[in-house]
Amino acid sequence: MNLHKHARLTPRGRALLVERVLEHGLRVEEAAHAAGVSVRTAYKWLARFREEGAAGLLDRSSQPHHCPHLQTQRSRSR
Repeated sequence: MNLHKHARLTPRGRALLVERVLEHGLRVEEAAHAAGVSVRTAYKWLARFREEGAAGLLDRSSQPHHCPHLQTQRSRSR
């Protein structure tokens, strides 16, 4: 896994945050503080877990899905 140097949470840390909220009954604010992240970040990981399960806690590519300014290979060769 290739985490950037400022990453607060690894996928395991994200799972622990979710576990603290869903299984141990901590408030999101308390779990966020314990993990050293913002409340907004904690809600983000909780929402991803609820939508996608454990797979939602894995790292994602930061590459955009679509870029309207990017020319296709065919357009460049003309």
